[in-house]
Parts: sequence; structure tokens; C-alpha cells
Amino acid sequence: MNKKFAKTLAMVLVIAMLLSLGSFAFADADTTAADDGNDYPIVLVHGLFGWGGTEIANLNYWGGFSSLQQMLTDAGYEVYTPSIGPVASNWDRACELYAYLVGGTVDYGQYHSAQNGHSRYGRTFKGVLPELNDADSTLKIHLVGHSMGGETIRMLAQLLENGDPDEMRATTDGSISKLFTGTCRHWIESITTLCTPHDGSQYDGKVYNEEEPLVHRFVAALSAATGMNINEENLGLDFKLDQWGLTREPGESYESYIHRVENSNLWKDDVKDLSVYDLSPDGAAVLNSYAKAQDDIYYFSVACSDTYRGAVYPHHYLPYSNINPLMKKSATYMGSYKNYAAGHVTIDESWWENDGIVSVRSAQYPHEGSSDRCNLNYGTENGVMTFKDGTEKGVWNYIEKIERTDHINMVGQITNTKYLQGKFFELAAMLASIPADGSTPDTPDVPVSVPFVDIVNGSFYYDAVVWGYNNGIVNGVDSTHFAPDASCTRAQVVTFLWRAAGSPEPKSMSTPFTDVKSGSFYEKAAAWAYENGIVKGTTDTTFAPNATVTRAQFVTFLWRYEDCPSSSIANPFSDVSESSVYAPAILWAAENGVTVGTGNGTFVPNGACTRAHVVTFLYRNLAK
Repeated sequence: MNKKFAKTLAMVLVIAMLLSLGSFAFADADTTAADDGNDYPIVLVHGLFGWGGTEIANLNYWGGFSSLQQMLTDAGYEVYTPSIGPVASNWDRACELYAYLVGGTVDYGQYHSAQNGHSRYGRTFKGVLPELNDADSTLKIHLVGHSMGGETIRMLAQLLENGDPDEMRATTDGSISKLFTGTCRHWIESITTLCTPHDGSQYDGKVYNEEEPLVHRFVAALSAATGMNINEENLGLDFKLDQWGLTREPGESYESYIHRVENSNLWKDDVKDLSVYDLSPDGAAVLNSYAKAQDDIYYFSVACSDTYRGAVYPHHYLPYSNINPLMKKSATYMGSYKNYAAGHVTIDESWWENDGIVSVRSAQYPHEGSSDRCNLNYGTENGVMTFKDGTEKGVWNYIEKIERTDHINMVGQITNTKYLQGKFFELAAMLASIPADGSTPDTPDVPVSVPFVDIVNGSFYYDAVVWGYNNGIVNGVDSTHFAPDASCTRAQVVTFLWRAAGSPEPKSMSTPFTDVKSGSFYEKAAAWAYENGIVKGTTDTTFAPNATVTRAQFVTFLWRYEDCPSSSIANPFSDVSESSVYAPAILWAAENGVTVGTGNGTFVPNGACTRAHVVTFLYRNLAK
């Protein structure tokens, strides 16, 4: 997707939505929240150039002049409609969505921000569901994403459940966001995507032109759709690009603000931390290789189609007459476009049927760059979205293709209004009917094997990983990767040691550490380790749970766990001073075969202790 025209696509989506909004009222809904199943909140996540609430001229992204959120709320569902970056990348949007849910200042990640050249921190949110951060809470959420929102919630799930090895490795000062630590597993009950370009869109902006400034066309369409006197000064759309320094300055006209956004270096072809890259087929393939289906989440997808195979031109898909006028060109273009260029995602006839912006194939589930599986025959029951017995987690379940419905009408709903509203109530009822067990799933006691594709049989750590995984001491960073070379935090290693000891209950939860959060995954482990003299903190009042643990520190933890035994071995390491505080621990570890050093007579005491070394040291000491 050419970035020169990607801005046009974004504005086309907004203008198309605005043109689809009539002064209709929502039809009365007969459906109410289920009495059984679960009562988890539903979070509706908007797509490209979308918004939450009534940010633009008192219009709702989800419902136009009326509020789909309010209708579902009136029916007994708990519903949220966050407003996140309308043109930001899926990574940045996921970080914003996380802060919106639990509260706090948006942290885009130290490593990610440095790599992409923008600020690390963004806006601050109060948090609508802060209890999600409570380790004892059984609360979960249903995430529903329209268009790009579906990619965003997949990215959020990947980060919540697995963290990010680059962030864990790069953030050594204890400031890492919990989002990147892989300690938020089991927050999400289900993910549902609506018209989501999982494989990107083959749309090419050259079917439109930019002769008139985008803001002028946007304002004109908005005024025509609403009948209100809208101009550049009262439009109100917030691009939320604070991390890029694109905030509206005090006293700055909106026309000047949007002009700065349009002419920003953001739109250069080498900038990939942006929506337009994620939405291209090549960018989506990269995202798909990273954001995978998680084995504890239900996945559902819905596609829309407003095209048909032409009788006169059977090698084309053509738009139906009801399609939004601004999507006729794109639907026609997409309905015959092919691309077999080497080094790029292949676009063939299977991509042709589309909703004006996204192909049906792309909306079903991730194909390109992905190993995700899909049940294409999941379907409905008698035309109604229904949760079925035997529905498998970690697998995409393709519910249906909604015919004669374009990309925007799925949420704007100017045509087939009552039918499309009914689809949202069907979806809400289906999600509420998923049985809630009221508990967080436990790691299996004795898995038959390890699922990790990145550990090598015969490596120094292989047996240790198998032992640690089979005994519930360590898990992977995702369902198929262990990340042996990633560093560990102090919170993680003390938890591993606590699990290896049988997860004993501490005599008291009281510690002097003010940075050990109540309800955190490591709270009991830290309390147990403190009362047994295993950890002493980095100061009298801090534990520094998110700081990277060094090799010397972890060996010292093991040594204290063994009641600080003495050793008689001669010092084999040239970089370990016998007067150092950690020398007795390292010499004990060397004498007992816990470590053999890093080679060439060195131990590298201040080096980061990787996941491979942590589990290996544990194995050598405890599995004897």
C-alpha cells in the first residue's frame, strides 16, 4: 500500500462512515444478557481512523447518532468503547488499550520506542477495569474489534500472555510495563474480529486522488451527513500522536494541526510503526508471525461482502448497487487485482470477494506469515450466532459472511439496520453464553512433552527446560517458544525458585518492600523468599521486581536457599574477586556443578542471567 495514498484510504473510511449515517433511531432489541454463562465485560475496539464515544460532532463510531454501547448496556451487558490512536500502529494502539483498561500512563516500551524513534510514554488513563491487574481476580473480558481493531486486540493478547523478549532484555532499570512481562495471562476470554484485514488489504489508493486537501473533503462530508455547521475549527478529531510530538498546540487552529499531521515525516515509506504498514499485506504478514492465537482464548471471526462475481466479466468481482458510493472504486479495483511480485505477499483470485476495503479471505483468519488454524465450518445455528459445545480455544472459528454489507455499514448500519443491530445482540448473547469456570486455568501438572520449537535437543539447557516445564516451574513466552536467550527479572526468578520449592505459603505477606504490589504474580514468592533470607532487596525498602537479574544474584539466591553452605574449591574464575559479596555463592555453585562458567575461566557475574541459564542452574541444583 503506497503511503502517499494511505492517508486517503484513512479519510475515505471516515467519509464513508459519515455518509452512511442517517438520522435513524436504533430498533428496539428483544435480546437481553444471558442469566447463565458469564457476565464478563465486552470491549468494542474501533478500527483505522475511528474513535470512541462521541469525539466527532457528537457521533458514535459504534452507531452514529445513536449508541450501540448504550443499547447493549440497557440490555444488561457491560460494554466499553475505548478511543485509541486512529492512525497509530497496532503495537502502539495495544499499549494504549492496555492503559485504558487498567489505568496508568501509556508505556510504548523502551526498546520499541528507541527502535522507532518516538517517545516512550503517552497519555494517562484512569482505567475502566483496574481489577484485571489483581492476581486473585477471576474477571475476564471479551474483546471485539472492527477492521484494524481486530489486529489491535490480537496484538494486545500476544503481549498480555507472553510479554516481549526485547523489552524484557532492554529494560533493566525496573521500569518495564507489566504488559511486556508475560504475567497477564488469562485476562481475555474471547476475541471476535469483524471485517478485520488479518492479511492486510490489497486496496491501492491510486483509485482516488488528492487534488483537494483531505481535511476539506472530510469537513464537507461531515457537514452534509449531519446537517450541522462543521468547519476545521470545531471538527474535534484527535489524532492521538503524542508519542510522535504531534499534539495540537495551545491556540493552534485545527486546520493548522491537521496540516502538520498530513505533512509529517510519519508518512515516509521507511516508517513502519504506523497503521498503514500494518494494514498492507506485507506488513500484516509480519504482524501475523508475531501475534499468534493463544491457547487459552476463544477466537471468532465475521466477514462482510458487498461484491459478486460478474456474469459478463466472470474474472472480476463487482460491487452491489447498495455499497457506499465512496467504496465502489475500491471494491471494483480489489475485485480483479493480482500481484505475483517476488518478495511480496501473493494476491490472487482468492482475494477478490470483498466489502469495499477488506477481502473476505483476509477477514476470515490470518493466513500470511501465520501458523494459526481455523475452523471454517463453525457457522451459525439456524442463522443465529451461537457458542457451540466443543468449541476449541486457540483456534479461529469463522462464524459467517454477512452478505450485501460493506465495510462501514457493519457499524454505521444505515441499511439493513435492524438486521445488523440484531447481529450485535446475537454476538453479545453468544459471548455471554460461554461457560465461566470461575477460576484461572492452572498449568498442567505433568505435560507429556514440551511444545517449544526454539529449544535444541542436545543443548546445555534442553533437559533443564523439559524438567522445568514438566514440573510447572517455567512456562514459555508463548505457546510454542521458550526464548532461552531472553533475560529474566528478579520477580520471575524468585517465582521460579518458589515454584521449585513446591509453592509454599509464606508465614506472613508482610515485607519491607514498597514496590511489591499486592496481588502481583510474584507477591507470595517474594514474601516467602524474604522470610527465608533468600532475598534482601536492592535497598531496605525496594525489591526491584522488574530489574534484570544478574548471574551473580541468581546464584546467590540459590546459595541462600541451600542455607549458605561453605565450599573448599579453589577459585576457578578470573573475574570473581574472593572479597566480593557474591564470591561464596559462586564458589559453592562451581563446586557443586551448578555452574561451569562461561568459558576461558570467567563467570561474568554482572551479566544478565538468561532464561536458559536460570532453568539450568535450578535443574542442576534441585533435580539431583
